[in-house]
Amino acid sequence: MSKSLPYAGRIHIYSAPIALTQHIEWAINQALGQVISFSWINQPLNPGSKAMVFEYKHHLSVAAKITTALKAWHFIRFEIREVNKNTQDATYYRATPDLGLHQAQLASNGDVVLNENQVNSILKNSLSYEKLQANLENALGISWDLELEPYRLALATPILDTVSKIG
Repeated sequence: MSKSLPYAGRIHIYSAPIALTQHIEWAINQALGQVISFSWINQPLNPGSKAMVFEYKHHLSVAAKITTALKAWHFIRFEIREVNKNTQDATYYRATPDLGLHQAQLASNGDVVLNENQVNSILKNSLSYEKLQANLENALGISWDLELEPYRLALATPILDTVSKIG
């Protein structure tokens, strides 16, 4: 494990208006502290939009900073996963124009992990079975997965060939 670059992340921009691609690049470059060129491809599900995947390694946790910048542009669909290689703790951010931002902690197998405070809050605010189910689904990010899955599938083959990497 690298002591100098303990954080590794993967950014998926599933859909972004062409006019925002340069702004997205600037935001990511600013967070990473270096200038990187990205390989954008057309998003077949959303004409006029582009998509890309980018992997990074960094000495600081930068996913929250990148997420904050990206969520400011309402029309972007994205996911960012960042792992602390020393602890194996992972943070997962995803956003869509309709649902907004979702943040979760991940287990090593990719499952969303709910902490004790989240579970207690869900139980406290769930006065019916339906409300409990809705609150759990929201905490797990089920709606985000359902909205992003078609975009993941549409890009599964072409984007694997164009992953940009640094670090």
